[in-house]
Amino acid sequence: MKPKLSIVLPAMLGYDAVLAALHSWETQTCRDQLEILVLCPDHLGPTPGQRAALPPGQIVVPVGSADLHEARVIGIQRASADYVMLAEDHCVPDPDWAQAILPRLDQGWDAVGSALRPGSRNGSWALAAFLIGYGEWMNPTAGKTEVLCGWNGTIRTEALRKLGPELNEKVVLGAFLVRRLREQGQRFFIEDRARMRHFDKPGRAEEILMFVTVGLGFGAFRTRSWPLVARLLYPFAVPAIAWLHWKRAAAQYRRAGAVFDMRPAALVAAVVLASAWGLGEGVGALAGSDRVRPYLWRTEVRPLAPEEMARSTAQERLAPLPPDSLASRIPSRS
Repeated sequence: MKPKLSIVLPAMLGYDAVLAALHSWETQTCRDQLEILVLCPDHLGPTPGQRAALPPGQIVVPVGSADLHEARVIGIQRASADYVMLAEDHCVPDPDWAQAILPRLDQGWDAVGSALRPGSRNGSWALAAFLIGYGEWMNPTAGKTEVLCGWNGTIRTEALRKLGPELNEKVVLGAFLVRRLREQGQRFFIEDRARMRHFDKPGRAEEILMFVTVGLGFGAFRTRSWPLVARLLYPFAVPAIAWLHWKRAAAQYRRAGAVFDMRPAALVAAVVLASAWGLGEGVGALAGSDRVRPYLWRTEVRPLAPEEMARSTAQERLAPLPPDSLASRIPSRS
């Protein structure tokens, strides 16, 4: 039977590295309606024993020595469902995630976004990273939207394939893919009952390096068609860019930070990370997309360890979210 949704899960560090994420996808309440495509470099696939025991509907797709964005294109082209979910190896769904998403797909939306929450509520740096990168989708209200998260979104397969050769370029950075789909008039919906945990590294040095790298990508691809003079002047906008990123984080902190018991220290850390992003954008505009592209995979390939997910699950059991949070809200039927 044709699946309703294809999950495209990169495993660029090997099949074993994504076992924690795979477990969350395999335990979905409507698993029989899903196809799970695991994108693996040829030499890092499952062992013969693992391959023989693959569950029905889980397919390991060899991607050779492809870069991450090239591997995603391979997965999109291989998908057999009408919709694909562009998953990350460090973002895991709640058991009823697909059960909430599938009815929205039946309604004909071109793309459906998920509600995200931090995988760990400890650590100012990880929480600051979440606020800047994903705060907009923290404790959202269900309904039509103009902007979706670049990754962990469910998108009509045909809309992606229609991009043709352009698809290979757009999946380098998910935000630019979403922007391109919006320019084509695609209709987006955010589903607050489709809940996921996004995990960020708790270390200061790791987060700063990651945000500099994210900035490199945004600066390079945002300005790639600009005249040389404009690109040379772009670094002068770094303070304003940093301010806008921090302002966005602060707005989401005020809106929903209390739901996850976020402390003001997260906003202080966000100042540093927003500055790192801004600095990266300035350098990226000067370096150009060809120079920065080889480094961008580092921002996304961060496999979740089973122990990390177990700690997060235990933490949520010991400190349940308050009644007005996304985890206990009366399901929206809008």
